[in-house]
Amino acid sequence: MNAKKRPQLISVKTILAILAVSCFALYALFPHTLFFEDDELSQDYTFEKSYLNAALNTEPDNEKLRAKLVELHIGLSEYSQATNELEKLPRGERKATLEIKLLYSLWLASGANIDDRFEELSLKIGAHKNWNEQILTIAKAVGLNAKVAQYYQKNKQPLLAADYWLSAGEPDKALAIYKTNINADIAAKAIEAALGANNPIQAYAWWKTYGDKADVKRTLYLANLAGNTEDAAQAIESLLKAEPNNTDYLTKAMHLRLANGNAKGAEQLLAKLLLQSPDDKELHLLNWKIKRWQNKPKEALREFKWLMSNKAVTPAMLTDSINDATALYLYQDANDIYEYKAQNRSLKGNGFANWMQANEFIGNTKQELNNIERFEQINGKSVLSQYWKAKVLHDTGNLKALRVLWPTYKGPKNEEDLLWIARAFWLEDDFATALQVLKSKQQSSDDEFWSANVDMATRVKDKAHELYALEQLQQISPLSVGDMLHYQQLRFEGRPQELLDYLWKSESQTDRQLIQIALLSTQVNDAKSVARIHAELDKQRYNKALYPAWLILSNWYQNQSDLNSAYTTLNRAAKLSEYDSDVVLAQGWLALQMHDTVMISRILARYSQSDPSYAWTQLLASLSIHEKSYNSAYFYLRKLAIADPSDLTTLVNLADVMKQLGYYANAAELNHYLLQHLPKDKYAYRGLMFRWAGAMAVPHLMQLNTMEGLAPDTIGEPQTNWWLARRAAQKLEPWQKLQLYMTNGEFNKAKQLIAEGSLSKLDELNALLYLKQPYATMQRWYEELTGEANESQLSLLRNARASYFRALEINLSPEAGLNSSQYDVNVYFPYANGQWKLSLSNQQNLDNNGLLFAIEDKMTFGRWYFDAKIDSHQGSLVSRQGFSLDSRYQWDSRTQVGLKLEYNVENRQSEALLSYAQLDKATAYVNYNIDGRQNVQLSAAAMSFSRRSDGSSLINGQEYNARYQYSILKDRPIWNAYFSAQWQDFERVNALINTESRPLRVDLQPFRRFALGTSFASTGSLEPPYLGASPSWLFDISTGYQTLNDTVDVSVSSGAGWSVLGDDLFKLQLGYQSSNKVGNSDTQLQLGYYVHF
Repeated sequence: MNAKKRPQLISVKTILAILAVSCFALYALFPHTLFFEDDELSQDYTFEKSYLNAALNTEPDNEKLRAKLVELHIGLSEYSQATNELEKLPRGERKATLEIKLLYSLWLASGANIDDRFEELSLKIGAHKNWNEQILTIAKAVGLNAKVAQYYQKNKQPLLAADYWLSAGEPDKALAIYKTNINADIAAKAIEAALGANNPIQAYAWWKTYGDKADVKRTLYLANLAGNTEDAAQAIESLLKAEPNNTDYLTKAMHLRLANGNAKGAEQLLAKLLLQSPDDKELHLLNWKIKRWQNKPKEALREFKWLMSNKAVTPAMLTDSINDATALYLYQDANDIYEYKAQNRSLKGNGFANWMQANEFIGNTKQELNNIERFEQINGKSVLSQYWKAKVLHDTGNLKALRVLWPTYKGPKNEEDLLWIARAFWLEDDFATALQVLKSKQQSSDDEFWSANVDMATRVKDKAHELYALEQLQQISPLSVGDMLHYQQLRFEGRPQELLDYLWKSESQTDRQLIQIALLSTQVNDAKSVARIHAELDKQRYNKALYPAWLILSNWYQNQSDLNSAYTTLNRAAKLSEYDSDVVLAQGWLALQMHDTVMISRILARYSQSDPSYAWTQLLASLSIHEKSYNSAYFYLRKLAIADPSDLTTLVNLADVMKQLGYYANAAELNHYLLQHLPKDKYAYRGLMFRWAGAMAVPHLMQLNTMEGLAPDTIGEPQTNWWLARRAAQKLEPWQKLQLYMTNGEFNKAKQLIAEGSLSKLDELNALLYLKQPYATMQRWYEELTGEANESQLSLLRNARASYFRALEINLSPEAGLNSSQYDVNVYFPYANGQWKLSLSNQQNLDNNGLLFAIEDKMTFGRWYFDAKIDSHQGSLVSRQGFSLDSRYQWDSRTQVGLKLEYNVENRQSEALLSYAQLDKATAYVNYNIDGRQNVQLSAAAMSFSRRSDGSSLINGQEYNARYQYSILKDRPIWNAYFSAQWQDFERVNALINTESRPLRVDLQPFRRFALGTSFASTGSLEPPYLGASPSWLFDISTGYQTLNDTVDVSVSSGAGWSVLGDDLFKLQLGYQSSNKVGNSDTQLQLGYYVHF
């Protein structure tokens, strides 16, 4: 048997060598199987770098190893190698993370400045999606707080997110987080976040829940920010109790008291502050405001004066204080403020005019003039300042200063201003300068201005300008009879034929022009014109006003020896004049000339009187001689001789009659006297002719003589009276001159009388009032009539007051008609051509109560009259704004026509219509005076009612009115009787008007009423102005029959007024209707009082 061999053991060294060779082989082939590759680098950077480079040589696409190598280079600050290795990595999250790390290291290495590298780093961090702790750390270090906050918010760490939102300046987002996570631990941060987010209300709410109540200052601070003035006031009051003299606490407490409406308490604290700081402008300004808030304008004005003296006021404050002073009638205070504004060149716009008006209320004209001078020294002369200077000088009667002002006057040259200055010159008889002043304005529509031009031109004998002024005056309004005659004399002086042609060219001749044409035609002896005017008169053969023209034609025909035509025309004149005494007188002379025995007998039978006038005595004497009734002739001639022994014509005829009666001795004696005194020349003949022939001789004599020579022999004729009035004015008493000038409209001559000082005090006042100088009238009244005024003087005062003084009226109407009441305050402002009326009322009606505002203007321009009114009712449910315009035209002396338009006005047809509807109405009317006692009024209207709420229509129809009135007594008292008829045509309406509470039913039927009535009234009026010295009253009662509902009704209206203070009126008015337009009884009651101011 072979024996088995014992195995040989391998040595340890051999085994180790084999293992070493194997491991090396494995490492060479599979290096990553030998070492563990984790995320952390070892501290042996050299070994790591060698290892990673060797590994990447064998496995260059291993991104993980290359990423570790990049990190290694970054850690070793080998940024170039790191950049090179980083470029070899493909795009992805790992590369993005490494880029961020590299950029961060580079940024730190460069000094961590805010530069382009910082911007790039911020952008890359912001774009990175999946953050790790390293990126988070870098973001915090870089300061990307908003991104960090988003990270924490995303990772469910809201409180950390809130901290970083605050650091990022986004308190709104932090506040949103705190609102859902609030607790006591984070309350302080939450409050700061709320404050940062501008939400102090939330901050204060958290403070009240989690804050320290003992920290009063913090409570005050947060409550103030939150606008919780009540809590803030409690807090400051607590602090103020501890330190009552703390200025800061006093100031804050004062403002909080103001915020809580405790102005009185604020005022107390402000007083303490002012004691501590008396020169603090802000405190004084606040004190001024508080005084105004507390409605203490007087105290506010005192405070304002301090502010003004310390130059601590604004333009708005100046305006407010002026308004306060004016409202309190403290015009001197207002003047002080205006002076301040003027001194500081801040008086603009209407400020200067308002300043001057305040001075007018003060009444210190010297101060007013000084203010104007000071204003002009500071600001220079202006149009407005010069106007007010002229006005003050005029109103105060300082004529000398007005004359001095004129050469340098730079104010407006309107009619009013020029009349002021011109008056100063003409009252000093400097008519030439006055005319030059008036010539400064060549175009005007003011008739008074051109009247003054006419008067001045007349005085300086500037006929060209006088004619021009009359032409301008004629364009404004028809010239008066006297002015028209004067205009014609100027234009056609010495050319009567041209004047006649001018009158014929008029489109339509008036009665007076036809008479003038007749007179001119006979004066120029134009037979064709006489024939033409005769034809024109024939067309109006029944016009009674033209009888003088027929009389003129009769005289002309007599001079032409055409007695038949003279007889015909004179008969027409007699019939038209209803046998006027003067016309019959002319008939008598013509009958004598024509030997018309029938007419002579008729006149002797009808007109023989026991005491005839001188002219009639002459005619009756002549007719008696013709009829050979010598006894009658002797009676009349003897009477003429006694009346005028120098009348030689009468004596000649008397001598003849005495012979016929057989009184030869007396006749011979009279003839002997006549031989010594008979006229020897034509002038004596002229006197005899007129005395014997009377008015018939005047046209013939005027052709041969001038008025200066003819007037003494033709006393009593109209031409002679006019000429003598002009000549005799030099020898009249002053009061007679005044009456003559006022009658003839010569106002400048009246002014001259005032300047002479020859009038009595009462006559002087009358003259001033006639000259439309109310200010001077009233001033002179108070200065001169110092004793107890008599009734004439009081009447004069009332006349001045009526046209130029304002009135305040208060009416209380607890029963204003229907179921309504009304309380009114009215203010009247008269001016030259009319009157303004401003009204504020409180109307209580059918649940639509409210204020009623109204503005009304009544104007008169020549024959035109206008009444315009705008009103607004501010009802609690629905409102109304209305307008009305009443225009009237005086067609002639008897006829007046008018048109009244109303839009959205109130109407008392029924309670529902008054409260919730409005009326549109157009009315045409005519008033005609039949004679001095009878009057007829007719009107027709289209009307439409609509709802106030939506403007929808309720009623459409027509209304007609007629009234005939007869005046039984025209004075003391006025007693009238009248008949009236009224009817409304429209379809019956039964509709609803919606209101907030319940619908109102409107049930209206057509209305017709015929009535008889009478009225009694005093001569005074119950409306401003009150001019009577005795009480005013009225009483009107009528009974009517309503045809549609077969009802008899009674209507009563009454009123009475008494003067209490002498310049006022207290009135009581009461009205009653037994059945109104809707069939109900109705009572109206009004208490009123007005006073002139």
